[in-house]
Amino acid sequence: MVNTTCCYATFHKHSCKRSILEDIAMKLKPAAFIPELLRHIFKKPATVRYPFEKLKVPDDFRGTPVLKPELCIVCRACVRDCPAFAIEITTLSEEEKKYKMTIHNDRCIHCAQCVESCPTKALFMDTEFEIATDSRLKLKAEYIYSRQ
Repeated sequence: MVNTTCCYATFHKHSCKRSILEDIAMKLKPAAFIPELLRHIFKKPATVRYPFEKLKVPDDFRGTPVLKPELCIVCRACVRDCPAFAIEITTLSEEEKKYKMTIHNDRCIHCAQCVESCPTKALFMDTEFEIATDSRLKLKAEYIYSRQ
């Protein structure tokens, strides 16, 4: 048998040889979708017209980590427990107790381990899921805060 892909790709009859069974199979393939079509034709669509329609975010959705600076005690448990090394805390001023937390959302795997390990619940997972951008720098969240 000769290569039959040319007939399928161009829909023109060429000199390639196809068997009669292959011709019948090609004609019956669209009919195989009819039962599936009839099962779904009267059902509600499984998709929405995104971005014009938005779906409700589930309660257990794990978005991106967000810091509440007033609750952070700088224990660095989130930094220790993050498996993706997506959280950094740097000391800006020791005498003023000024710190900067950087959350790298380009590294984050959204496992919520940082939220679980925070003793004061200063971190929570946001429900924002539209974080696509053309720059990795825009995925970095920085919080500058001081402890009293």
